[in-house]
Amino acid sequence: MKLNNKNRIILLISSLLLILNFNSVVIKAQGSSGKEALKVFLRIEEGMAGATVDKFSKYFGNRNYLSLSNGVSGYYSSNQSYYVIKDFLSIYQPISFKLTNTVTETATPFASGILKYNSKGVRGTSVVFISLHFIDGVWKISQITIN
Repeated sequence: MKLNNKNRIILLISSLLLILNFNSVVIKAQGSSGKEALKVFLRIEEGMAGATVDKFSKYFGNRNYLSLSNGVSGYYSSNQSYYVIKDFLSIYQPISFKLTNTVTETATPFASGILKYNSKGVRGTSVVFISLHFIDGVWKISQITIN
């Protein structure tokens, strides 16, 4: 089948419109995914600030890497992660926690922030790093590091 110039132009325009439409769908999906990741980070921020792990425990995946300033380090199940973080926050009682940097428009969103705490009457500060991964259509915590 031979295409004349008019048919070539129509085919080219149709192809470009199809590509542009696909790209806009991908960009919208990434944007909404970024918004969902941000919601997870805000729940973590709220829970860490109030030492209420319940506020973000549903975001623990089946295998989470934790590295804490009290020497705890390794991979934990969601249930273990809950108790490890809860125990840590009972010893290092948060005065405040604020995320200072969040990157959500990526395949593996991450955030970092400052945890101010009181431990046995002594105030301290730690840097917190959190990363997420997308599993079964939802964002899950993949790593929490507190140094």
